[in-house]
This record gives sequence, structure tokens and C-alpha cells, in this order.
Amino acid sequence: MKTEKSILSAPSEAKEHSALVHLLGVVYPNLKFRVGMEAGQRNPLFAKRQGVTSGWSDFHFPYARKGKIGLWIELKKVDEKLFKADGITPKDNRIKNQIETGFFLASQNHEFHFAFGAQEAFKIIQNYFSEEKP
Repeated sequence: MKTEKSILSAPSEAKEHSALVHLLGVVYPNLKFRVGMEAGQRNPLFAKRQGVTSGWSDFHFPYARKGKIGLWIELKKVDEKLFKADGITPKDNRIKNQIETGFFLASQNHEFHFAFGAQEAFKIIQNYFSEEKP
């Protein structure tokens, strides 16, 4: 028997993603950014041949601000967990790759964040552009 999702559950990552893109279009209509769409259904062999690798963030804002050369945001559902119950071990390989990529980006003078929901992501973006709007 299939159970219905509660209307009180957190929105899906896709809905959070769409909400953030809409909000960015309203507040920053001239903002240039890249959206990574490696998630979802795909043919793994085709993706590998195309150079798609796991771990890259959902959003990249290629603007130098606050001494950094770009902003990367990995968007998650509001209630998503990154780690297993021990609080140390990444939940899965995909999360492990995202964490490693985030550390790499930070080491190369990029700003990187996990954001739990569109609202948190938008606050990070506002802060990044607080001194100079795009």
C-alpha cells in the first residue's frame, strides 16, 4: 500500500531549486550563474563519456567578491542530513564527493557552502554580494 506524503514535509530539493532560481531572477535580474544538472535520471556510461563527475555543486556564481574568486552552493532539502548517525561519516558517496569538492574549491580561493533550502541559499548569496551587487 502506497502512503501519501505529508503536506507538512519539507519541499523536495527540486522545488527548493526552482524557488531559488525564481527568487534570483526577481532580485538579481542580470545575475549570471551556472546550474549543475548532474542529478536525477541519466545514463551513467553516457555521463562518464561526457565528463560528468560526482561532487560538483548545484550553483556557481563566477563573481570575485570579498577576496574570493567565486561562490559555489550545494543546495539540499531543508531536512536533509549530510552525515550518518555518528556525525562524522558522510551519508553516502555522493555527499562524500560533494564535501571533498567543497574543500578543494575552498583551497583554491572559492567560497563554498551547503545550503539547506532556498531561503538559506538566498541569504548566503545576499551576503556574498552585500558589498557589490552583480
